[in-house]
Amino acid sequence: MSRRSGRSPLLTSPSLLLFALFALPLVINPTVAPSFDVIYLQPKLWWVYGVVLPAALLMVWQAWGAGALRWTAPAWGLLALAVWLLCSAAIQPAVLTWLGASDRADGVLMHLLYVLVAFAGLGWMQATPAGGATLTLARAALVGGAALALPNVLQQLTLLGVIGEGAFQGVVATAFGGTLGHRGYMGGVLALLLPLLVGVQPHLRGQERAWGWVALLLVAWGLAGSWSRGPWLAGGVGLLWLLLWNRRWLTWPTGTALVLGILLCVGAAQLPRSVARSFGGTSGQNITDSSGRGVLWHSALIGIAQKPLTGWGPPALWRVMATRPADALLAESHLGDVRSARRLPQVSEGPPRFILGRPDGKRESFEIGVNKVHNEYMDYALTYGLPVALAFIGLLSWAIWLSRLIAPGLSAALVAYSIYLFTWPEVIRFAPIAWFFMGVALAAGASTRRAAAKVQPCPSPPSKNGIPSPGSSQEATSLS
Repeated sequence: MSRRSGRSPLLTSPSLLLFALFALPLVINPTVAPSFDVIYLQPKLWWVYGVVLPAALLMVWQAWGAGALRWTAPAWGLLALAVWLLCSAAIQPAVLTWLGASDRADGVLMHLLYVLVAFAGLGWMQATPAGGATLTLARAALVGGAALALPNVLQQLTLLGVIGEGAFQGVVATAFGGTLGHRGYMGGVLALLLPLLVGVQPHLRGQERAWGWVALLLVAWGLAGSWSRGPWLAGGVGLLWLLLWNRRWLTWPTGTALVLGILLCVGAAQLPRSVARSFGGTSGQNITDSSGRGVLWHSALIGIAQKPLTGWGPPALWRVMATRPADALLAESHLGDVRSARRLPQVSEGPPRFILGRPDGKRESFEIGVNKVHNEYMDYALTYGLPVALAFIGLLSWAIWLSRLIAPGLSAALVAYSIYLFTWPEVIRFAPIAWFFMGVALAAGASTRRAAAKVQPCPSPPSKNGIPSPGSSQEATSLS
């Protein structure tokens, strides 16, 4: 199913969309404001809908008009996910279902944009030779990744502070968060990019290779400097997956850039208390602690069991918590010694709030302000229902497996993202990049399989002893 025209599929240009995607994490409003969302979230929203959306529509339109966007099985899978999202919105017709919570803005509308971006990647890869497309993507990631890691590195060197420090609302910015605000988000996007950058190094030449090593060093430095366990694990597993399918990247220059980036981070480390406590500081928290995710995960499991097909709609976590007993929420939050607790009135779209009495007689307010599960697979199931969660897991796994041979660096990047989502939420600050990767990976694997099925090996004359001579079949090459 494709539309034919006289234009060449290669006219589909990725330049505008690639610029829009890799500039997205850098877009901020460096001003003094009471809310961190004014600084980090709202400018990215304007960029997503004002630049990323038109660029993705243009690429899809070009690919469709050139006959390059074919209705393969991955395309049908993306369409099914979009339909299920729309069904979820129809079942729960509310503004928040479409727009999401104000501090996240990741409702059905944003997820439909993710699907559109994945279709753009799918159409581009179907219109372009796999090797050329992945190399172009990796080159864009080199520039974007280096630019993104640089603010984090400057913060480590104390040459740049927390942008917008002093705000007290929205998703709180932390040290080493760079232009994404939170160091966990910074670590997530760098973990996504690292395997792709590592995998492409052997394919760079001349000055481009030198710049590739510099970019890799900065990204490794920035990932190490996120001081966040989930991104570290994600990046490490991604590199192991890359090593499993392609050992060409394991060179001295690449290894040196990775190790040097980590050593520079350790040498420049200026850990504030808020970071140090995550690794065994005076608070009693240690590196294996769940960092308060227990109450989020348990509430999510309860909510999924109650509405497995339709979900609760955003902000799903707060909606579920509004139905749970106060003592259960407080016990799972591990607040220490509490003599008394009084629950304040809560609306389903707001956080649970409490007044706590301590043994010394002091009273303090407490709220569970996190409205995402910090496990995206559970969050999909809780918010939109199990069918949407299974569709997302299936597409992500499919993209990883299909691209493992033709584009192992891209496959490894998606592996890193999939590991990251076990302990962190999917956020609009860089999620469109991951969805574009997923679309490209789905098309790369599917196109390679179709091409391999069409190739008929040329028979070679047997040698004198009856054994066929070498070179009788075409060997596929892989990139990144």
